[in-house]
Amino acid sequence: MQQLIENVLGASDVTFKYILVTGYLAKYVNRQVHARSLQVGSTLKGAYDARSLCHKVIVGFEKSKGNLFGLSNEPFVNKPARHPEHRENNSQLRNKIGSKHLHNALEQAQTSDRDSVYQGLVHILRMGAAHAANEKQVVVTTDVNLEKVLKFINSFLAETDGGCRLVGIWGAFQLLLSENGKIKVYSPNASDFFGKTAGDVEVYYNRVLVSASECKQRPLNLDDVNHGIKKSLEKGVPEYLFVVSAGIANGQKQSIKTAILRHNSKIDVVVVDIWRQARLLGMMLNPARRTKFGASVVKLLRQMRKFESANAATELWNEFTS
Repeated sequence: MQQLIENVLGASDVTFKYILVTGYLAKYVNRQVHARSLQVGSTLKGAYDARSLCHKVIVGFEKSKGNLFGLSNEPFVNKPARHPEHRENNSQLRNKIGSKHLHNALEQAQTSDRDSVYQGLVHILRMGAAHAANEKQVVVTTDVNLEKVLKFINSFLAETDGGCRLVGIWGAFQLLLSENGKIKVYSPNASDFFGKTAGDVEVYYNRVLVSASECKQRPLNLDDVNHGIKKSLEKGVPEYLFVVSAGIANGQKQSIKTAILRHNSKIDVVVVDIWRQARLLGMMLNPARRTKFGASVVKLLRQMRKFESANAATELWNEFTS
């Protein structure tokens, strides 16, 4: 049981972590429930509504203790939790290894005595507490010039983490340059349908969405552009930006230009190459706002629940500015 719990909590799939702690809590409190049940519609004997338990108890508890499992407001909205029960052989789950570990860990709770389940729950909470304690903090400093900011950006974007690193960088620029606006960021892996988002980075003024951005750490293609323009038109966003770090897909530059020109009378559509624009944006920050850049990137990554990338950003920023 201990090893299986550590396998689940030591991996990156946040939803699996919430399913794990919810299953153990439910099984300890009520021996009649099935630990692998996620919905009352499950055919498992002892089916119950795991989402309600997680949202009403675990989410609030975690907010009072720190980042134990991912600080998600709605962990059961994600795809791995939108099934009647958790099964390791569910073909819709991409993470097959993690799914198997979770299945076996929950089966351990299902077949063990109440004291063992309690010990498992304690181990889960202790691991969560250790994770929260290990979050790295940005060192406050005034020794930040333009070259240090650019060095940080270049080093940090050397890896992708699914594209969230570019979202963090671009979101930080928007946050610091739009001082009277409200900035929202979303992980590039989040579903547009379930998140109902216009882009990876959104800028609001007086609750009105005035700008949205898609961030791509892979070559931008025509489908990306058409999809972004479609969302902009549907949601009435006057400005749509495509922020890229890997350029435009081979042979698609002209078709993308044509698609943009076709809509330039209705919305402002711009492709932003972060490598070409980073210096100019860094200059626009001014010395006072440059000191906040690293902390802003870390803050936004944690909002996206990308905690490993947030810690990596913290380490780099502290290294370059110490």
